[in-house]
Amino acid sequence: MANLGRKWICFACGTKFYDFMKPEAVCPKCAANQKDAPAKPKAPKKEKAALQIDDDFSPETEAEAPGDEGLEESLGIAPGERPQGVDPGDLNMDDYDE
Repeated sequence: MANLGRKWICFACGTKFYDFMKPEAVCPKCAANQKDAPAKPKAPKKEKAALQIDDDFSPETEAEAPGDEGLEESLGIAPGERPQGVDPGDLNMDDYDE
């Protein structure tokens, strides 16, 4: 296919045409020089809207966490008798990895 130059759409009448590699792109229908075209308006910037959230959070007073005293007593283990790292089933903590 032959090189017809750059393809244009006339800003004045909307006609599609090629410039045939000429220095001035002139519309064949209305004779408007395409270099005289007005600048394209830039799109307006959208403002970033921050989402407003009504925060009705009120921190609750810290309640006392249930202790483990009841657990040890129910299992028949005296408090402080169980060594560190051993669970009530007498499995070492390392046995859980295997």
